[in-house]
Amino acid sequence: MDELRVERRPVTATTDAGLDELPQGGDRRLGRRVNDALRRLFERDRVVLVAILGLAALVRFPGLDARGGFDGDQGHDMLVLLRLVRDGVLPLLGPPTSIGDFHHGAAYYYLLAPAAWLSGSDPTAVLAWMAALGVAAVGVTWWFARSVGGRVAAGLAGLLMAVSPATVEESTFIWNPNPIPLFAALALGCAWRASTTASARWWVPATLAAGVVIQLHVLGVVFLPAILTLGIRAAVAAARSGDRGRAGRIGRALVAGLALAALLFVPLLVHELGSGFEETRRALAFLSSDADGGRLDPVDRLIVTLFRAIGWPLVGLITEAPAAAIGAVSVTLALAIWLMVTGRGPEGAAARWLGLTVLWCSVVLSVLAPSLQAIVPGLPNDHYHAFLDVPVIVLLALSARAIASGAGPHRRIDVSARAVTGVAIAVLVLVDVGLWPRATDPNGGWPFARDAGVRVVAAAGGGPIDVRGLPIFKTAEGLGFPVVLAGGDAVIATDRASAVLPPVAGATLVIACDRLFEEVMGDPCGGPAEDRYLARITNGAPPELLERFDLSPRTSVSIYRP
Repeated sequence: MDELRVERRPVTATTDAGLDELPQGGDRRLGRRVNDALRRLFERDRVVLVAILGLAALVRFPGLDARGGFDGDQGHDMLVLLRLVRDGVLPLLGPPTSIGDFHHGAAYYYLLAPAAWLSGSDPTAVLAWMAALGVAAVGVTWWFARSVGGRVAAGLAGLLMAVSPATVEESTFIWNPNPIPLFAALALGCAWRASTTASARWWVPATLAAGVVIQLHVLGVVFLPAILTLGIRAAVAAARSGDRGRAGRIGRALVAGLALAALLFVPLLVHELGSGFEETRRALAFLSSDADGGRLDPVDRLIVTLFRAIGWPLVGLITEAPAAAIGAVSVTLALAIWLMVTGRGPEGAAARWLGLTVLWCSVVLSVLAPSLQAIVPGLPNDHYHAFLDVPVIVLLALSARAIASGAGPHRRIDVSARAVTGVAIAVLVLVDVGLWPRATDPNGGWPFARDAGVRVVAAAGGGPIDVRGLPIFKTAEGLGFPVVLAGGDAVIATDRASAVLPPVAGATLVIACDRLFEEVMGDPCGGPAEDRYLARITNGAPPELLERFDLSPRTSVSIYRP
């Protein structure tokens, strides 16, 4: 990456030259008028930002309670938040990972705790907070792109971030990777500002935000080098230029940011000291396992991972729109490589930094995250590459601005290139709108789960409730939390070991059976699967069925008399 020139004021890395140079000739009056209109629009920074944030909010907030799914992961998170705000039980570990028998960081729960505390642990309020974080991610991405590429790049990046089906989905259900884009944007934006201004203090929030990314998903650790590398290069450049004072300030700011990020891991340290470093041993066991991502060779794994990482913020899950994904990823790669090669000055340096960040993270994830090679329909598919949402979108916005303004080797304004670029962005936006998540979750989301919890508590008549889930490897907390919130005295099976224990004596037994896994279980829900399970845990003396109903098209609930 090119060395970045240090200036004594905040820098907008490029000018919007493409909007300042007008087409010449009377036969280009229409182009002149369009150019003038666009220039006047983008000069109104606040108007553009408010419009983009308004669009992002409009896409995310309406009907929020029923938009996102509510299943085991969401029930688990809400139970932890309920115990935190109601009982004062401080979580030391975050949600379980899907890549090993260990956990993400507990900072995720503390991030959501204000909404849970103010609302009495109402999932709708937590969802609203998650949506607000998603809108904030749009604003911070706009700010970052504005710092690098000016008004046009900011407008494009903000618009794409606001309408991206992936970022809309990340804002409308409860899951630990969903706030990652906000903190990735903060880390990138603060790091860029620190690199291009005289203020080294920006390295503190940059490294702290990168630490939050790691807390939200353990594989966020591959994102941290992108921030530290830029900081180290800035310190080395300052030292070589003879400005040892600035080099020292950068070093101290990086250390301070890392120290603050380390404080986020204090709950984990407390747990490790009390458990004989259980999480560390489990993480090392995962790293030493033979998980190989299936039959794909390393090159194929890299291609699939790179394709998913780039395609996700542009069109969402690639299996939902393969043709759109191929087109969007191909164009984005071509434009990004073009800008990385031909870009000059800070904008070119930023393009190379972001492009290499995407490449580096994809290479490491292809090794550490073999589950990226598989997509499971009907379930939230891990997007722990969400910290690449912002680099991908900003790279595309920078490239589109550059090619439309003629900022290539010839520096020539080309009206046709501008028109083609505008049409391409418009098509991508229209495609994104068509790929937005459904306005209502097909399984009813939180309202259906809430009603099921009330119904179970009423059937139990005030006695204890033993909540189980099928298949047995799936946590029953998706139904357990609504039961607890409805006032039920519940014992909830959270793993395979607790799921095979005999029923709690004197308790109403409740089984939530997930039809998505009927092929795995070998029996359908609604009777056969439950009967086989009961025969296993009751030694052939199953309890009497009291009531059976469908929580949703996917989940059957069976209630058995104590």
